[in-house]
Formats: sequence, structure tokens, C-alpha cells
Amino acid sequence: MIRRFSIIALLATILAGCFVTTAPDPDITISRLLALLHSSDPTLRQTAALSLGKIASAEAAAGLMEALRDPDPLVRQYSAWALGNLGDHAPSSALSPLLSLLNDPALAVADTAAEAIGQIGAGTDNVSQLLTLIREGPTHSRQAAALALESLESPLSYDALLHALGDEDADVRQRAIAALGEMGDQRGMSALADRLAHDATASVRTEAAYRLGLLGDTSALPILKTAREEDPSGSVRRWAQQAIEALSSPAGPESKT
Repeated sequence: MIRRFSIIALLATILAGCFVTTAPDPDITISRLLALLHSSDPTLRQTAALSLGKIASAEAAAGLMEALRDPDPLVRQYSAWALGNLGDHAPSSALSPLLSLLNDPALAVADTAAEAIGQIGAGTDNVSQLLTLIREGPTHSRQAAALALESLESPLSYDALLHALGDEDADVRQRAIAALGEMGDQRGMSALADRLAHDATASVRTEAAYRLGLLGDTSALPILKTAREEDPSGSVRRWAQQAIEALSSPAGPESKT
């Protein structure tokens, strides 16, 4: 998780030693922060990336994209987070370096880049790269690709996400279940029910129970009731019960928050 700092404290770092009687000009502040992305001190580079993320100005995009190659993993992570904060205002050219970060050796960097991709949005070509990565990438890259696909909710990802439910890594399976749930595609119900019944990892079964409560209909009740009564994990049993209550409600799953 990105550390949260007061923007006043962050800017005080930038303006240290200067007596300021009025609020600094935004353009000047952004310029100074961009300059600090080239500081020899990694702490200042981290602070600059976080500050630019708080400001969320498209003028900083080019500098932040360059900072994605910083040798310090926190600078890369904070720069990816800052680009994600630009949302629709981020340039499409930011997607390629963010996709490259899904292979970053620092897991937090890869996950933050995945979240940024989801915030910015991705075209068909970018989604295709994610689908290749979730099938063929190393473990942490498959995890990050699944996280990005969860946010993008692209119908193009359905088959790849179904395939990922059989991944050897539990985090990939759990994130694939979450992504299928976010898509809201009823075709995924039987696959989620299968994971609830047979997956070896409690966190994956918990995710499946939760998503069935949101996505499913009354046809999911038998497997959920079995999980509520027989699953060895207390977490799975609790979420199965909540899903049963949601599906049994007259207003349906959407009445639960």
C-alpha cells in the first residue's frame, strides 16, 4: 500500500529553506517536483513521485513515465501509482511501460502497475498482452495480470480467466475468480462453484463464495450450503452464509453491500 503523506508536508520538503507567504504556483511546484525525480537521493525521488500523484496533473506524465525505470523500487511503485491517479488523463503511451512493470522483480511494483492500468484503461492490444501474460508469464506476473484484468472487466478476458482458475498459484486463482466476478458474466458460475467445492486453498474458496453471492442466483445455493456446513475453514463458512443470505433475499444479491 502506498504511504499517505500530507501534501503540505511534502511540498515543505520541496520548498525547504524558502520563506513562502502565498501558495506556490502549481506550474512551479510541478516543475520542482519533476526536477526532484532526478535527485541522487532516493527519498527525495520517492517524495516527488508521491507529491505528483497527489497533484495528479497530466503535465507530470512524461516525467513519471521516465521514473518507472528508476533503480529504486519505491520510486517505480510511487510513479506507477501517480500515473494511475491521472486516470483518463494519462497518455496512452503510459500503458506500455506500465505493462512492462508487471514483470518487475518487486511484487509491490508489479501490483501497483496493474492497478494503474486498471485506472487508466486499456485497449484491445493491451488486453491481449495481459492475456498472454496471465497464461505464460512467471508467477508474480500472472498475479499482476489477473489484478489488472479484474479492474478492466474486459469480455475478451473470459477464456483466459477460466484457464487461470487452474493455475498452480493460489493468488492467481483467487484474482482470476475476482476478475470473473467483476465481469458479471453468468457463464462463470459453474467454474466458481467448482473452485468453492474443490480448491485446496481456503482463500480461493472464500473468494469463490463471496463472488457467488454477488454473481450467482439460487442455483448456487446447494454448493454454498454444503460449504457452510462442511468446509474446514471458518472464513469460507462465514462467506458462504453471507452469500446464502444475499441470494435468498427478496431483493437479490444487489441489495447487499
